[in-house]
Amino acid sequence: MQTNQFNVEYVSKQTVNFLDVLLTLLKYKITILTLVVSLTLVALIISLIWPQTFRSGSEIVQVQESGAPSVGGLLQNLAPFNISGGKVGGETILVVLNSQTLRDNLINEFDLFEVYESSIIEEVRKTLNNNLTIEEVREGGFGFNPVVSVKIGVIDKDPERARDMNQFILDELNRTLELLNRRSTTESLTVLESRYSQNISDLNEAEQALNEFQNEYGIIEAPAQIEALIMNLAEIKATITEREVELAVIERNVNPNTSIYRSKLVELEELRSAFQSQVRRSESLSQIEDSYFTLFDMPDLLLDFVRLQREVEIQQRIQETLFPQLEQQRLMQENSGSGIQVVDEPDFPTYKYGPKRAYIVLAGFFFSIFLAMVIVFYKEMTKDPESETTVKIREIKRELLFRKE
Repeated sequence: MQTNQFNVEYVSKQTVNFLDVLLTLLKYKITILTLVVSLTLVALIISLIWPQTFRSGSEIVQVQESGAPSVGGLLQNLAPFNISGGKVGGETILVVLNSQTLRDNLINEFDLFEVYESSIIEEVRKTLNNNLTIEEVREGGFGFNPVVSVKIGVIDKDPERARDMNQFILDELNRTLELLNRRSTTESLTVLESRYSQNISDLNEAEQALNEFQNEYGIIEAPAQIEALIMNLAEIKATITEREVELAVIERNVNPNTSIYRSKLVELEELRSAFQSQVRRSESLSQIEDSYFTLFDMPDLLLDFVRLQREVEIQQRIQETLFPQLEQQRLMQENSGSGIQVVDEPDFPTYKYGPKRAYIVLAGFFFSIFLAMVIVFYKEMTKDPESETTVKIREIKRELLFRKE
């Protein structure tokens, strides 16, 4: 019985409150209507006189080139690093597009101090940043995946200037990437040429020493087991050379304290250790059972021959590894393009990008309703100068204005 009575009283009270609100709104309907119409018209006028802006867009992709093979041998399986370089990746493209240098070049080229009506460089940069959009598209849409394409947008009051600024960004990007690619290939080429020259000299000395030995003692033919061991040594030494060249290239482009450099240095030390172990094995062949080798009548002579032949095979294998890389690097230096391709050229915008008039009018309309509600209920609550609400409001005003009684 008490519960039903409470529900009836609650519903009755809610109905009365709703009717009070409706009555208040109707009492001030002229004020509300005048304010809503006035502010909505003001918003409409602002949207009409607001300067129009235009947006020129373009899109680029990175050219997927087959590129040079990796540096051969074990290195191709152990590490993804390619001495031959290749074009810079999508992350580098984003770095260039978001660089301050590119923005300063835009400011100077199009005299944006005058366009944006400011002589303070920080303000001009901020305005320019607001007028530039760099949107990256990645495989699968995730941030850790490679960049597939980059969309560039330029917003300006002048549609022709918006298009020209977009084209200028593409030209600057292309020029910067070409410079980076050429610098990278030149540094790699310098390392390869130096190591290849040393290899030619070492190979000539090894061949000369082997030729003199054979002229003096005659031609000695090593058993098949020794030949296989020598070929294995040559392969390991060639891999060591590849890794040394790779580390030299990394030192020119990356801080030696990075994890990639340290890990590759550890791999190089392991390869050197394996090489020394194989060398010791090749020089202890005289201790192998005679059932394996029957030509050990002169072990010291055979040992000298194995050493000379081993050095020749090693240097020949190194040359076989370095020469294709050297030629590939020379070709890449001659073709140090930017590695990007424009999919969508900067367009000439014919329809305005802003302002969004409908949004401005709607914002003005809803704000006017909110403001009208505040004014109406404020008047209603303060119509009685002796009411508790009016007294509290006067106290709040006094405290805010730091007034004393």
